[in-house]
Amino acid sequence: MSVLQFSRRAKRVVVGLGGAVFFTVAAAALPAAASSGASLALTSGSPVSHQGVELAAQVASSSSAPMSGVTVNFYVHVEEFAGAPVLLIGTGTTNAAGVASITYQPTWAGTQNFVASALDSSGSVLATTSLSVQAARTDPFAGAVESLRPDGLIGRWVVLVLLALVIGVWITLLALVVRVQQGPAKTA
Repeated sequence: MSVLQFSRRAKRVVVGLGGAVFFTVAAAALPAAASSGASLALTSGSPVSHQGVELAAQVASSSSAPMSGVTVNFYVHVEEFAGAPVLLIGTGTTNAAGVASITYQPTWAGTQNFVASALDSSGSVLATTSLSVQAARTDPFAGAVESLRPDGLIGRWVVLVLLALVIGVWITLLALVVRVQQGPAKTA
């Protein structure tokens, strides 16, 4: 077996094991809901370009009364890995209206599938629901770019100095090309 064949075979084994371990961890993070009679509704505000996605989950009892103090875990499906596992992105506790919310900063644009899971005080799942949202990637430098922009006068001078340097380099290169084409200087 050549080194190339061995490295390919080892890579397949490692990738297979990594995917199995990651999927096992993700599956353990999202247990099935017990039949508790509680309901869970997941909603999202319409995301604006380069803004976070606001996720809100409302938990209600079987009599439609809001349940306060309930822990809600929020997940996003990660489709870059085998098995489309879920990744925990935040946790919230419901208020008096039975609502828990988080803001998620997307790292990629497009349709994203979110899952919310409500847990009782013992950690058992009361209810689970999902929601798809069309999101824009969050721009981490949106506010930083404005603060780094120089003032108008300074910015113009920087541009002029850089332009002068570029022109100087081009003139020097052209002078060298002309000198090389003329050949060596003759002495008398």
